[in-house]
Amino acid sequence: MTRFELDKKFKKAGWKIVHGKAHDLAKSPTGQKVALPRHKGDIPIGTAQKILKDAGLI
Repeated sequence: MTRFELDKKFKKAGWKIVHGKAHDLAKSPTGQKVALPRHKGDIPIGTAQKILKDAGLI
């Protein structure tokens, strides 16, 4: 899964992406925050699933 695909899932669920220095943050309308890695290429599937699980999107 690429970072673009992760961003798309978060935005579809109503989250906003805030740019940081090393990582970006996804902020939910309720104030929950989840760190998003910023690098080229695919994000390992386990990492992507953990990010989505922490956000409550899966």
